[in-house]
Formats: sequence, C-alpha cells, structure tokens
Amino acid sequence: MAAALAAMPLATLAQQPAASPGELAEPIDTVVVTAQRRREPAREVPLTADVVKGAALERAGYQSLADLTSLLPGVNYNQAGSGTGQSQVTMRGITTGSQVGATVSMYVDDVPFGSSSGYAGGGSNALDLGLFDLASAEVLRGPQGTLYGAGAMGGLIKYVAVEPEPGELAAALTTELSGAKGGKLNHVVRGVMNVPIQPGVSAMRATLYQRADGGFVRDRNHGNAIVDGLRTDGGRLAFTLAPSRDLSLRLTALSQKQHRDGAATEDVSLATGEPVDGRQSKRLFVTEAVDVRNDLVSLALKADLKWATIDAISGWQRSASTGRSDPSALYVPYLAPAGIVAPGYALDYSFYNRKLTQEIRLTSPRSRVFEWLAGAFYTSERGSRSQRLQPLNDNFEPLQPLLADARFPSTFRETAVFGTGTYFINERMDATLGVRKSRNAQHLDQRFAGLFAPGPQPAASSSEDVTTWMATARWRPAPRQALYLRAASGYRPGGPLPIIRNPLTGLPLNKPAFQSDTLWSYEAGWKGDIVPGRWSTEIALYQIDWKDMQVFTSNAGFSGIGNAGRARSRGIEATLRGRPADGVRVAAALSAIDAELRDDSPDLGGKAGERLPDTARLSAALQADRDFELYGKPAYVGASIRYTGERVNAFARPPASPLYRMPAYTTIDLRAGVELGSISVGFFLRNLLNERSQTSADTTLSLLGAPARVNLGTPRSLGVQLNMAFQ
Repeated sequence: MAAALAAMPLATLAQQPAASPGELAEPIDTVVVTAQRRREPAREVPLTADVVKGAALERAGYQSLADLTSLLPGVNYNQAGSGTGQSQVTMRGITTGSQVGATVSMYVDDVPFGSSSGYAGGGSNALDLGLFDLASAEVLRGPQGTLYGAGAMGGLIKYVAVEPEPGELAAALTTELSGAKGGKLNHVVRGVMNVPIQPGVSAMRATLYQRADGGFVRDRNHGNAIVDGLRTDGGRLAFTLAPSRDLSLRLTALSQKQHRDGAATEDVSLATGEPVDGRQSKRLFVTEAVDVRNDLVSLALKADLKWATIDAISGWQRSASTGRSDPSALYVPYLAPAGIVAPGYALDYSFYNRKLTQEIRLTSPRSRVFEWLAGAFYTSERGSRSQRLQPLNDNFEPLQPLLADARFPSTFRETAVFGTGTYFINERMDATLGVRKSRNAQHLDQRFAGLFAPGPQPAASSSEDVTTWMATARWRPAPRQALYLRAASGYRPGGPLPIIRNPLTGLPLNKPAFQSDTLWSYEAGWKGDIVPGRWSTEIALYQIDWKDMQVFTSNAGFSGIGNAGRARSRGIEATLRGRPADGVRVAAALSAIDAELRDDSPDLGGKAGERLPDTARLSAALQADRDFELYGKPAYVGASIRYTGERVNAFARPPASPLYRMPAYTTIDLRAGVELGSISVGFFLRNLLNERSQTSADTTLSLLGAPARVNLGTPRSLGVQLNMAFQ
C-alpha cells in the first residue's frame, strides 16, 4: 500500500463537488447536484456545493454524520450533552456555541427533516442518518433560505438515497468488522435488494442495516466499563412507478433507531488541559444512555407538462429522543449549602416532534433564454420538550425533594411561496433573482412542578412574516470556466415567550416573543478547468453579516431565549481536484474562516471583536486514490489527510460555560480493496497515527470546578469489509 501511494502525486479530499473519498470510476465532470432544485452539473452551480458519493463513504468506512462532516473543511459537527440526539452542524462559522435552533437544514431527498422550532430540539438534534445505500450526500454552503426555507441560514445537508431500478434484479450483502485502540469491536451488517415489479415501469428497493460501535471511553466509577457504545438499526423501503416518460411516482419509508450507552467524552482539567483520570476515561454517578427514533414516509410525484415540470412532495415524519445526563458535578456542591444533600443527581430529558410537509414546484424547461421556478410550501409541526431534575440515593433511587419537572408542548405552522427566474443575457452571461415569502405561527405551553419551579405561566403565541432574497450573476469567459457573484439571505424563525409580570405592578418584565435572526451572505467565486479533463479548481470568497442573533438569555430571573447583536464571518474556500493519470484521482481542499462578534453581548459573555466558538480558523484536507489491477482483478488504494485548527467552545467571560481551548489535530486514513468477481474485500485504517482529537467541549458543569467534558475522535481503528453481490 505504501509503495503504491508513494508513486502518486501528493493530494486530497472530498470537499469539491466532483471528487469524494475513494471515488474513482466517475469522470470528474459528471457529478450533478440539485442545489437550485434542478439536476445540473456541479460546475454550473453559482455556489459552493459539495457532493460526496455514498459508495465512496462506505468504501472508506465512513458511516455517520460526524464522519461526513469531518471530510469537509469549514463544516463543523458538535456533539454536546450526552451524544446521540444532542448534536449540531454548523458551516462558515455561523454559531454562537449553544444553539437555540439549527442553522444548517437537514433534508432526506426533497423532504426537510427535524423541528423548525426552538422548542422541540431543533438546535440539538441534527439527523445522524446511517450512511448506507446512499447515492450521495449533498452539502450546500451559505444561506439557502430562498429555495429551502427556514433554518438553512448557514447551509444545508441533503441525504440522497439510491432509487429503485426497474430494469435490474439485484441484491447485495455487506459485512464489516473493526476495532479501535483501547475499545471493543464494532460491526456492520447491511443487506440491499432491488426488485423490478414491472420491467421498465416499476420497482422496489429495500435496505436493512445494523451498525454497532463498541466504544472506547471508560467510566472509573463503574468498574472501568466502556460506556460510549452505540447501536443503530434501520431500514428503508422505496417504490417507484413510471408508467410513461412524462410521469413518475416514488414512495419511500425509512425508520431508524439508535441507542447509545453514553457520550465519547473525557474528563479534562480546565486548568491544565490534561485528562483528570487518564486518557479515554471519565467519572459518572449515573450512566447517560440515549435513545433516538426517526421515522419518515414521503411521496414524490413528478409530471412533465411540456410547458413546465410539476413536482409534488408530501412528507410525514416523527422524531423522538429520550436520555439521561449526569449533572452531579455541579449540583452536589451547589445545593449542599442549601441543605439539599444527595450522593448524585440525574437530569432526564426528552424531545418529540411530529411534522407534516407539503411542497409543490413548477419548473420551466431548459431554454437558455429565460428559465423560472415557482413553488409553495407548508409545514405543520407538533413538538414537545421535557426535563426532570431529581436527587438520587446510592441505589440510584429518587429522593425528595423533586427539584424540577418542566414540560413544553408547542406547535409550529409555516406557509411560504417562492420563486426564481434566470435570464440569459447572452451565451456567456446570465442573472438569477429569487424570493421567498414565509409566514409562521407558533404556540407554546409551559408546565412546571418541583422545588425550582416558577409560578404557573400562561400559554404564549406568536406569528411573523419573513422575506428572503437571492441574486446571482454568472459569466463564462471560456468553455468550462465560470465566474459568479451571489448575494443571499437566510433566517431562523423567532418564537413566543411567556410573559413574566411584576407581582406588585402587574406590568410585563420581558418581551412577548424573540425575533427571527437573519443574515446576508455575499460571495464571489470561480470554477473552471486548469487542464481540460485533467485538473479543475474552485475558489470562493464570502462575507456573512448576521444580526439579531438568537441566544439563551435571562429575564426577571428566568432563563429563556432572546436576541443579541451582530456578528460577521468572512472566509475563503478553495478546492483543487484532478486526474493526473488514468485510474488516479487527487484533490485538495482548504477553508479559512474569520468569524467574530460585532457587538458586545452580556448574554454570551463576549466583547466586540471576539472570535465565534466551535469554528477553526483554518482547516484542510488532502486525498489520493488509485485504481489498478491486482493479478487481473480490479483493485484500489487510497489515503486521506485532514487538518482541523484550534477552536474555543465559548467566549472569554461566558455567564454559564467557562472557555476551553481545543487544540489543532491532524488525522490520516488509509484504505485498500480488491474485487474478486461478485465478492469484494476492503480494508481501512483510520487515524493511522492515533491522534488525540478533541472535537467539541461542554463546560456547563464547570462553574464550581468540575472538569470539562471533551468529546473525542475515534482512536486508531482497523477494519475489514466483505461485500457479496447477487444478480
């Protein structure tokens, strides 16, 4: 393997639209994306759109949302709290650390997934869909509010599933076994079957998978047991019907369950930055298990009306997560002076969201004169959030008093109309203008019990209208060359706040709602071939102006949600990719981000000019892959190098979470495999140098001296894959 790699030029990663880890068979100019709701070559899209092939992810052993985001410089995955079900994705520095709502929207095919509200876990439940039987994962950077709506102010991630094939009866079985240094064994089992029902007209595709990660973090308080194991069970069933070239229908159902024993966190001293009880270890009073369930059913109808194509997409989804976290390190010393003495505490929490969506789009035919798109969107969501804080005895049984039992049922409804128009000035120049008009209405109830509970709070409601815009200009100075300018806006919905009144005067002490936060992004880019058919590059410069940032705040002694001032993020993204020889792919990606506060914020504990958290100023990736024949059999070999710069988890003087600096890290992955007829065998070695990578940090329990809880990347791990195809 080393000899084969040494013979290749230095390079790469999958941040560019056409190349991705291990993707070798496709020419670099054939990858298409649906970024503008049309299928078009990635090189034609006037924005940064990354496409990572599903087959390439599987080949390299990448199987989770954390794996996917690690491939893309400038895209950050923050796994807070107790791990699965408590995660967020950010792009281009658009984050204040603890997120009120999501700034990156998640899609499954054409259906938005997850809560739009700040009250149903929208900011901390990024969809971690198993990366199995995917055609690709599309990652769009920058605000996508005009075509994709609320929550896509930082960008969008779209899981694109492999569609049923009416002309092929096929099946495949994949097994994988791997292990991380110091941890238990992991395994993956996946089966796929494609069955034509009526050749050329209809087909069904079924996928079942199970992924089990043994974990590698040990709990010193529970017999040194490993406490971060994860098991994922899921399945997808898709049915397509195409009675004519002008009409098609696709029905898809997927379900996924995840159980995690706890987070892959390590106790780290804030003073020294070193592990408290040794590497890959922590101390818990109670274990922190999390269960997550996601279900989705969607129906997509496409009809060619000749003068336009109509797409109607209906979706029904349900997501639920329940878990327990251990806040003992904070509450034991905090409550003891008040006379509440207990060995430990448990915080039980849950999120639930049920969502119905309907979108209808009309898209004009290709004309290269004037092309347009018009659509309408509707969503209805019913969500809830609960928290229960309870002291426990040494047998983990509840003690009195109950400290808090809080429940927050909520509803969210939104309607929107949107459209874009592209005018082709001549063969080389075109301009696009887009607009989306949205209106949402929300309702929130609050139910409290326990020693810390406030008095009864009335229900609250709010509504708002938001307009987002998008404008692009594109110039093609030569074939396969394009310069573009793009200005786009995005937003996150606001929401209601229960009114807290002065008990003496009856006057309100807070505002009745928090506002939407909005941003404008200005981007200039170039996409083109350096050597036609061999080398291409992309460069994008951007500045994002963010205002009315949504933050957690305190009013009249009660925590809630409010709006802070302004922030700014500017940066550069560059990609070089190529095919220096037949069977060889190389690529390099770079992201540099300068994100900072523009106004002082007491709620965040930051001053104007301070760096925004959880974002590396510099990140980069290199990759090389090579196809060859081994004794007449197709084989491949590849390597990836990823660098992530230093990050901070909070501002200099935060009111709740002390600042912690996460050092820079570099990881190296290797992969190789060979096809033996209908059987293929692959090997991967991830984190070759066993780099100690700290991916995020939680210091909410550190106010009274408790250690930081730092999420760790997986240590060195070796795996083998076996795939059997049947036709």
